[in-house]
Amino acid sequence: MILKSLTLKNFKSYSAETFSFHDRCNLIIGENAQGKTNLLEAIHFLLAFKPFKQLRSEEVVSFGSTECRLKGEIQSQAGFDEINILLDENHKTLKLNSKVVYKTSKVSTRYNVVTFLPTDIDIVKGSAQVRRKYLDAIICSIDPAHLRDLKLYQRALGQRNAILVKPSSLTLDKIEVWDEQLAEIGSQVILRRVSFVNRIRPVLNKIYKQTSGLDQEIGIHYQSSIDLNSNIEQSFKDELKLKFEQDKKRFHTTVGPHRDKLSFSISEKDASIYSSQGEAKNLALALKVSEIEMINQFLGRTPILLLDDITSELDNNRIRFLFKLLQDFTGQIFITTTSMKEILYKGHIRGFHIKDRIVRQKDIQT
Repeated sequence: MILKSLTLKNFKSYSAETFSFHDRCNLIIGENAQGKTNLLEAIHFLLAFKPFKQLRSEEVVSFGSTECRLKGEIQSQAGFDEINILLDENHKTLKLNSKVVYKTSKVSTRYNVVTFLPTDIDIVKGSAQVRRKYLDAIICSIDPAHLRDLKLYQRALGQRNAILVKPSSLTLDKIEVWDEQLAEIGSQVILRRVSFVNRIRPVLNKIYKQTSGLDQEIGIHYQSSIDLNSNIEQSFKDELKLKFEQDKKRFHTTVGPHRDKLSFSISEKDASIYSSQGEAKNLALALKVSEIEMINQFLGRTPILLLDDITSELDNNRIRFLFKLLQDFTGQIFITTTSMKEILYKGHIRGFHIKDRIVRQKDIQT
């Protein structure tokens, strides 16, 4: 899969710009606050149909404008695609090859992109919610059914919670229909999460040892509020009944995949508490490399890589490992940096130098 070109209009710091990309390595160079990360985010938006994180439209649309547009040309296994995205104050319109896509879930796995951002250390050191969202995002990128079930689950959960805030006369039979839905859909969400964790565990272990050079055992653990050693759907129903009185007092549902936890360990110690900054960065890097292998395993594809200011987050050994990986990587790469000296990639590079909102393109042989 290759992103051939990208045209932006009123997207963050770009009023009007067109980029033509190299099939292998693209380097986005500039000082801080010049719009390097904005370009990566535009690429992510185009391929994943959403920015890096949840943003309001006014945070994406250039100041003083009412709408922004993105247009991209992509060569993929499915053929040549043209994507157009229009974002205004009210909604987002997506067109794929001139046809409006009303449900992005139908095309959510058409393209695959893996990002490595400075904030990815939060996957290791941040909250349980951050890790839960990260796990779901990876699964959604390879299985659209997971995205569908997450939406259905959140809808049923919202309905059940709305009933729980009603007067104390509420009885179990009045909420039973939502318990049935939560258990049926939620059990599928849990099963996919557990299956994926079991698949990625040996890959993550192998890659962490390669990046760190240390023989440390990496654990990835899924902790559920539901008994995973029996029929999950039935256990979910039983647990909802058991916690009904407690849920009434708290006005929300206290069991289910929305409460489950994903955690990592290094040499059997909780990485969110005991890992050093270096270990956490290394684990985040290993996770991102593992994503590439998972996409290859599940879909038989090579994703596009987006790497934002990576050299500032890694020590020299890990930087060397990363660039060895990039040298062997067969897909398309986008890297932001403040200096060419930090880039160890050897070969043909297309450089985009951004200064004072002016983009200058130049091909480089390193």
